[in-house]
Amino acid sequence: MSTIAAPATAPRWSWLPATGTWKYHALLVCLGIFVLGPLGGVTASYMNFSLGFFVGGQVLAGILGSTVTFGYGAEGKHGANYMQTAAASVAGMSGMGVLVQAMVWMGLPQPPAWQLVLYMLCIGMFGVGVGMLYTPMLVDRMQLTYPSGLAVANILRALTDPVLLRRSVAKLGSGIAAGIVGGIAAGKVAFLGAIELSTSTLGAGMLVGARIGIPAITSGLIFWALVPHFVSVGWLKEGEPFRKIAFLIALGLIMGAALIDIAIVLKEAAARLRGQAPAPEAQAEWKRVNTTRLLLWVAFWGAGIVVTGHLVLGAPVGFLAFAIALVFVFVMVNGISVGVSDSNPISSAFVVSVVLMAALGLKDPVVGLVAGMVLLISTSIGCDMQQDRSTGWRLGTNRVLQFRYQVVGVLMGAIMAVVFATLFMKATRCCSSTRR
Repeated sequence: MSTIAAPATAPRWSWLPATGTWKYHALLVCLGIFVLGPLGGVTASYMNFSLGFFVGGQVLAGILGSTVTFGYGAEGKHGANYMQTAAASVAGMSGMGVLVQAMVWMGLPQPPAWQLVLYMLCIGMFGVGVGMLYTPMLVDRMQLTYPSGLAVANILRALTDPVLLRRSVAKLGSGIAAGIVGGIAAGKVAFLGAIELSTSTLGAGMLVGARIGIPAITSGLIFWALVPHFVSVGWLKEGEPFRKIAFLIALGLIMGAALIDIAIVLKEAAARLRGQAPAPEAQAEWKRVNTTRLLLWVAFWGAGIVVTGHLVLGAPVGFLAFAIALVFVFVMVNGISVGVSDSNPISSAFVVSVVLMAALGLKDPVVGLVAGMVLLISTSIGCDMQQDRSTGWRLGTNRVLQFRYQVVGVLMGAIMAVVFATLFMKATRCCSSTRR
């Protein structure tokens, strides 16, 4: 990929390095992967381990990053975008650490940490490349909305205003304080303990809103009421939680809805493509990417997935190659879904891939998990990359540099995914033994 160096400009604060210098990029990288990334990563991991889903950290990283890049004035939006790109990659990969817990639950001996990091790193790097491959079509030509990407772009533009920046940081800080106080109080106040107050669940509900919160509460109540029926027909044993069977029913609902959503999304995509004029051949300097190098990147890390997945985790080459082929389909389809609705149905991608592999003769559930990890991580990271590209497209951020920040974030994220997974699994075992 071609390298475009931004001209160095002097910041308004003397302690900040000039833009475009190696010190400038070193500062942004360190803040992105050592401060903002782990902050978003521990949040994503905790949400996935406790709630079963997580919310991307682009907005959080954008606001916090802007407190530093504010010193660069209007040009600080690019630096903040670089930081949030790296930090969001760390958070997204960290959230995938829950797959390590799934390995343990399925009876697979946990491989050494370096093997898990290597495998997840190959998948993440592959997902970055595939996401970049689809950028010219989904972001440049189709110009999908990508609601979160649009929100981050607007935030980064607006946060050059010191009043708005202080207000945003104050609200963020008050939310963190409320979460800490509520979490401590739930273990100290009898009433809050009795109702099992969870500030993380409350915060997640505030983020996803009524569109997801109301169906979640409604379905929970319905399944709770159906527990006696599930026991009577043998689907559950006495005392087992309804989640055991509700999870399978929910997956079926997701698959059915995904088929409808994918058909609608593809129909809308075709209409958009027909209505858009072809992109001009001459691209702006900040958009240019060396396609040959990008294809080599995708091929290299795709081969890395096959090698590490087969030699390290023992998965058959055929199923790994099949999963890699499906990534090209789902990063496109899910990318369109994210661009239109801000929803990434990665569970559907995983379930559909496992069902297809079962139709091809898959018998071992552990192999299904190892191969399915390729879909889960690549689709999550690839669509996240496109979301970041949409922010960069609106700000005019250098695409090659943004790619490099994502690569650094994925590298750190692969490490943090294993670290956080180990931490939360140990904490869970400790809490369980304490209760006993």
